This record gives sequence, C-alpha cells and structure tokens, in this order.
Amino acid sequence: MSSAAPVKVSHPYRWLLVVPFVWQIGLAPVVNDIAFAPWHIPFPMAWQMLGVVVTSVVIGVVFRLDRRAGVEAEQADFLASTEPAGEH
Repeated sequence: MSSAAPVKVSHPYRWLLVVPFVWQIGLAPVVNDIAFAPWHIPFPMAWQMLGVVVTSVVIGVVFRLDRRAGVEAEQADFLASTEPAGEH
C-alpha cells in the first residue's frame, strides 16, 4: 500500500448536477402559477416530465465528462489501494 497523500482533483463540471434540483424544487413555485396546458395536461405535469429528460441529459453529460477526465482510472486506483492485503 502506498502512504502517499491522495491528490485532490477538482471537477467543476459536477456543478451541473445542481440543475435538476433547481429545475424540480427551485422553480416549482413559479411553474405552479402557469395556466398554459400543452397537450391537454396541466403545465406543472409537463414541467415534471420535461425535468426527467433534463435530468437524464445532465447526468449523461457529467458521466461523459467524468470518463474524459479519467475518473474511472482514479476509482480503480482507489479500490486497488483500499483492497485488503490477502485479496487479489
């Protein structure tokens, strides 16, 4: 096992994960007052359904950016360094 201190890596793009929270929670009071009804469903319901799509896209983008940044290798190194001595 290595005794070197772990290197702290910053991934500022992960702040994108705040977007779904703001979409669903932060804008709910604004959306609840809208009377427009696309496809004959209440606007807040359409907003929630669109929020699912937005959330999926944001998570996909963060996943791809994590892969590009080498987070998988970082995680594999971490798991290897924390594995008990007798297991290989």
